Amino acid sequence: MATENVRERIAHDVGLWLTDGLISKDTHDLLRERYGAKSFGLAKAVKSLGVAGGIVAFFGILGLIGAISGSQGVIAGLLIVAGACLTVPAIYLSNDKLGRYPASSKVLLFLGVVTATLGIGVALNTVGVHDDKIFFVTGIVSIFPATILAYRFKNTFLLYMALIAFFHWVGSWTDMWGRSTYELAVDDPRLMALAAFAVVILGVFHERNLREQTGRFYQAYEVMGLIYLNLSLLILTIDPPGHYQEPVLWIGLWFIAAILQIVAGALQHNSLFTGFGVTAFAINAYTRYYETFWNRMHAGVFFLLGGLALFVVGAVCEVALRRSRRRPA
Repeated sequence: MATENVRERIAHDVGLWLTDGLISKDTHDLLRERYGAKSFGLAKAVKSLGVAGGIVAFFGILGLIGAISGSQGVIAGLLIVAGACLTVPAIYLSNDKLGRYPASSKVLLFLGVVTATLGIGVALNTVGVHDDKIFFVTGIVSIFPATILAYRFKNTFLLYMALIAFFHWVGSWTDMWGRSTYELAVDDPRLMALAAFAVVILGVFHERNLREQTGRFYQAYEVMGLIYLNLSLLILTIDPPGHYQEPVLWIGLWFIAAILQIVAGALQHNSLFTGFGVTAFAINAYTRYYETFWNRMHAGVFFLLGGLALFVVGAVCEVALRRSRRRPA
C-alpha cells in the first residue's frame, strides 16, 4: 500500500499532467482512483481547523503570559523556550522509523523554528536594536538553520519560510542605511531581481537533478523566485533607479522576461512558468494601457476596448493551440 507521501506525489503529478493537457479528465480521475490519491475531504478539513485552532491558542497563551508579566524580556524568553520545546520533539517525530508522523512532525518543526525566530526578534528589540535592523539580523540567524532543517527532514513549510526570509533579508540590505519606499522592503529591486533569478535557476536544478531526493523543493524555489522576480521588475517599471534610466527600458525587459517564462514553460511542460509568464505579461500590458489611456478616455470606453482586446487575444491563442494539437495527429 502506498504511503501518504506517495499518494500526495501521485495526486500532484497527475494534476499537472491534466493541466498541461498530457492526459484527459477521464484518465486523470482513473489514475487518482486506482492509486489511492485522496482528495482533501471533510475529515482532513476538520483536522486542519483543529490544528489551526491549537496554533492560535498556543500563541494566545504565550501572549497572555507576556501581557501579565509586562516584560518584553519574559516574552522573548518564553518564545525561545517554546521554540526549543517544539523543535526537539519535532525532530524526534521526524526520525520515526515507521514514518507515522509525516504531517505533525513537519508542522511542529515549522512552528518551533518560527517561534524561536520571533523570540530572537523580540530579544533584539528588548536590548534596543532598531526595528529596521531586527529583520536583517534575525534573517542571518534563522535562514541557514531553517534551510538545513528543511533539507534534513524534507520540510517544504520550512523551506518556504527560509526563502521568504532570504528575499526580505536581501530587500532590507540597504535598509541598514535607509528606509525602503515600499512596504515589502525591496530597497534595491535590481539586486532583488538578480537574487530571484538565481533562486529560479536553483529550482530548475532541483527539478532536473534532485527531485528524487528533495521532493517538491523545486516548486518552492520556482514559485518564490518567480514571484519576487516579477515583483522586482514591476517596481522597476514604476520607479526606475536613477534619473538617467527610463521606465521604457524596464518595461521592455519585463515583457522579455515574461515571454521567456512562457517559452520555458512550453519547452519544459511546466505550467508554473507558463502561468507566471502569462500573468506577468498581462499585468505589464494592462499597466501600460492604464497609464496611457485612463486619463484620455471615458471609463466605459476604456474597459470596453480593453475587454475586446483581451477577447481577441484569447481567441487567437485558442485557435493557435488547436492547430498545434492537430499537427502531430
